[in-house]
Amino acid sequence: FQDKVPAFMGQLIADFRLTDIQAAGVFGNIGHKCAGFTVFHEIGQPPGQGGYGWAQWTGSRRDQFISWYLSHNLTLSDDRANYGFLAFELRTSQNAAISALMKTGDLEGAVQAFERNYERAGVPNYPSRNNWASIALAAFRRH
Repeated sequence: FQDKVPAFMGQLIADFRLTDIQAAGVFGNIGHKCAGFTVFHEIGQPPGQGGYGWAQWTGSRRDQFISWYLSHNLTLSDDRANYGFLAFELRTSQNAAISALMKTGDLEGAVQAFERNYERAGVPNYPSRNNWASIALAAFRRH
């Protein structure tokens, strides 16, 4: 996570004109969901069910993610597939998450804004998301 996240944060910052803190809020959520880019299918779920990818997309969003990466000749665990679909959603159906992020100025606020407007978790577990966000921000600033 610490090796990969600086490049993806830099791309997110460039693509959406976010601050490093706001981008870290995004990757705090993602780090929490996929255990730092290591889990690409929700643990305990059979194939075709549960969450898939960095954001553990479920339901119709899972189906859209699968269609998206297949149409780009990528695979489930390919970072280009995951970042590409994340950026696609943030430009289209989930653009409210970017608007919410842009109103934040601190790390916890960015984590919560992204969770509430993009992830919409049943159990947010903000301590874990905040921890991953801190790891992401520190890695980005060291890079």
